[in-house]
Amino acid sequence: MPEDFGPGGQRLYDQLMVGDWDVSTVALIVEAARAKDRLDRLARITSGDEDTWTRIFTGEGELVLKLDTAVSEQRQLSTVFRQLLAEIQRRQGDGVSDGEEDGLAGL
Repeated sequence: MPEDFGPGGQRLYDQLMVGDWDVSTVALIVEAARAKDRLDRLARITSGDEDTWTRIFTGEGELVLKLDTAVSEQRQLSTVFRQLLAEIQRRQGDGVSDGEEDGLAGL
């Protein structure tokens, strides 16, 4: 296990790491799992989950910082995530026969 992924990243990693992949494909899979975890966190932020917002505690109380760029970052990371998955799928397609299940089915 190369990383300590969150639940979404771990599921993605486990589903994609079927087969004997070269180092560059493994690196793509790890990065895709990291991106999945980041997207999950950004989704919680943009949906208003207060536990994921940044907080600073001072002697006078708590300040909450609103992350105005979270939606923009989420949109950009979604594009990168799709590109990573497309490249992984292309590489897996080179080794997946018609009778085998698609490694990215259901994602």
